[in-house]
Amino acid sequence: MIGYYPINPGGPGAEEDAFGPAFFRTHFFDRMKQVCQIDNQTPVLELVLTTGQVVDVSHIVQVKADYMLVSAFVDARDCKFTYETYIRYQTIYRINVQTPGTETRAIGFTPHIPEEEEPAAVAAKAAGKKK
Repeated sequence: MIGYYPINPGGPGAEEDAFGPAFFRTHFFDRMKQVCQIDNQTPVLELVLTTGQVVDVSHIVQVKADYMLVSAFVDARDCKFTYETYIRYQTIYRINVQTPGTETRAIGFTPHIPEEEEPAAVAAKAAGKKK
């Protein structure tokens, strides 16, 4: 069932949801820039929503009391292809921080050729030669 499910580990007396504005200001203050910076060391912040949707965040534009505005990547980690979206804190189910470079985050089914099975090695095997 799609809908709002309160996620508050602090219990009913806590003032804020688990992933509220204070959480983002404390743990992700370095993401609160209005610029997209990509290199092989820049981790991607993934927000998994209660609907099952995953948002790959480039940076946090604005943090308000009930929602935040984020700049998110459309498909790949490319600053040319981003969009801005408002996300209510109550809809955030899980947060992942992906640290590998872009080449290890392929989208879809990309066949991986082990090092010993590179095309030159395969051709050498077919010709009956050793690598």
